[in-house]
Amino acid sequence: MTTLSYRRTGVVSDCPLVLLHALPLDSSMWNQVRDFLGSIDLITVDAPGFGDSVSGSELAAGEPSTDVYVRALKETLDQLGVSRILLGGLSMGGSVAADFVAAYPQMIAGLALMDTGIGADSAQRQEFRRHMADLAEQGRAFEILAQWKDSMTGSQVTEQVQESLLARFKAAPGDGLAWIQRALAHREDRSDVLELVDGPVYLIRGSDDPTASLEYFMNLALKAKKPRIIEIEGAGHFTADEKPEELAQALAEFVSRAGVSA
Repeated sequence: MTTLSYRRTGVVSDCPLVLLHALPLDSSMWNQVRDFLGSIDLITVDAPGFGDSVSGSELAAGEPSTDVYVRALKETLDQLGVSRILLGGLSMGGSVAADFVAAYPQMIAGLALMDTGIGADSAQRQEFRRHMADLAEQGRAFEILAQWKDSMTGSQVTEQVQESLLARFKAAPGDGLAWIQRALAHREDRSDVLELVDGPVYLIRGSDDPTASLEYFMNLALKAKKPRIIEIEGAGHFTADEKPEELAQALAEFVSRAGVSA
């Protein structure tokens, strides 16, 4: 059994909140949010090839696939004795969270999708991912990632946050980034998995996020039994860095609405 690197804090419960990070960051992205979540049982996980997790190619041979990430996450939770979770993901993490719901719907007490899209990639988007994967393997991904400091952050972002993001973009692991980009390019449309969730489905976005529009989230909400949309004013795509306290408040409400006590 191969598990992913994780960090667990708060008071251990029967139904932890599991958060999956954005690309090209690792689970340390959640550190500021964690500080505001207090005693809530929280597990943050490093994606394959990021942080301290083993690479995707070490987890499974063959073509990169988010299914590999999903299976490794399930094995990690199994090792912890966790059979029921509140699952959340931001950006890439949201896409993988939707894949996890499709594979293991019986484990999901609630779902929080943040600044993300859970549809299949268009041909143009697939080509972009392949291009970034190629650059990452050449050690040149920062040529694209550097632009995200401005294009993916919101109107209220501070220079300190932008510089922090930029430093972490520059340190992104090339092999891990290449593997996950190729995996994401081949993922399925998971828009219908919201129908599988009996608990709350939270759709959280920065009001300035250029990738996940309010209209898109409103359409997704129609598929959920207990939807709630929250916009975080002045934040862009990286809400966990830009507005950690506001995002933590939304997640604490999500946990409370699910009826899970820390």
